[in-house]
Amino acid sequence: MMKLRLFPADRMDTDFPWMLWAIGWLAMLKALLWLAYEPVMPEQVLRLLGFKYLLAAVPLIVCGVGLWNRRRWAAWGLLVLAAADLIFLMFVPQSFSAYLVDSEVQIFSVMLSGIMLICGGPAGDVLILLAAAVLFRETRKKDRG
Repeated sequence: MMKLRLFPADRMDTDFPWMLWAIGWLAMLKALLWLAYEPVMPEQVLRLLGFKYLLAAVPLIVCGVGLWNRRRWAAWGLLVLAAADLIFLMFVPQSFSAYLVDSEVQIFSVMLSGIMLICGGPAGDVLILLAAAVLFRETRKKDRG
């Protein structure tokens, strides 16, 4: 069984699949971005979002690192987490406003909201789901030693 490295050396090679590299970073951002941002929402929804983020943070980091190590289980894990996040959004639609940033400067609102939607929200989940074929093609079926 191969060891799982936090930063495998081959992820920086020019022939390393860029989609694995990018989706791995997206998983890291989804896991940690919420620590730097507190949306203005009703306390009940905010608490529910907090539990969701706490439960998903470690699996997102582990799956992101697993993806850099080209593990098939990591691809499955990210797909399940992305689908679960979208299902959560369907059942708690008021949580969508957590991804929208309000600022006095309109351009900052649009830019920061876009970053939140992609790096921490449903747009990122959709990107992960759309990348499923590449994730499975570029990951190993079994861990080989």
